[in-house]
Amino acid sequence: MTFAIVARDKATGQIGVAKTTRTLAAGGLDLYRHVPKLGLCLGISTVGRCHKVGAVMISNGLGAEFAMQTMVRSDEHIAYRQLAAIDAEGRVSAFTGASCFPYAGHITGDGFVVLGNVLVGPETTKGMEQAYLKSEGQPFASRLLACLEGGRDAGGQHGGQRSADIAVFGDREGALLDLRIDISPEPVGALVELYEQFAPLVPYYELHRLAPNGLPRADDWLKQQGLAKID
Repeated sequence: MTFAIVARDKATGQIGVAKTTRTLAAGGLDLYRHVPKLGLCLGISTVGRCHKVGAVMISNGLGAEFAMQTMVRSDEHIAYRQLAAIDAEGRVSAFTGASCFPYAGHITGDGFVVLGNVLVGPETTKGMEQAYLKSEGQPFASRLLACLEGGRDAGGQHGGQRSADIAVFGDREGALLDLRIDISPEPVGALVELYEQFAPLVPYYELHRLAPNGLPRADDWLKQQGLAKID
């Protein structure tokens, strides 16, 4: 009941994941593991532990394909899993189990994977791929969101989507961006709106983490930057 993208931004080396699903509050579920400077593993279509096993392989510098092989071997219920892995070089690997609810499938590209299950058809993943590729040159998070919009506009999943989330990681521990919509009749659009409001504050919060002394309040900082105050 989910479609998602895992990708690496060539310009910055950042790694990101964005997904939308019929499951409520799915952004709070433990579905992926990020390893700073090395990669990320994602598991959707029933919550398992594969992505944690894969992340151990990534953390040992063994790459996306080895991580995927290890994840597949590690789970007796692998037929019900859908997995993606990406490493620091942008190499990707994906797996769709034969028992995932249809339509289920994935597409791998240069530095990205799109995947999903309980989709209306392969047009959803194809729409995701096309939207991501067409968005080249935009900020990385915007590209991830464009991918979700492409999947939604191509038909999405049976029953529609009710929650959505996005996370972007750099070299340090913790996400540079971590936003979610827990329940909405149109969560992808709501997530895009939230991102557009939050994006101007991303550098402010990074400054607050690194050098908070003398930093003004967020609203004042936005005014200093010539940015509109958030209502």
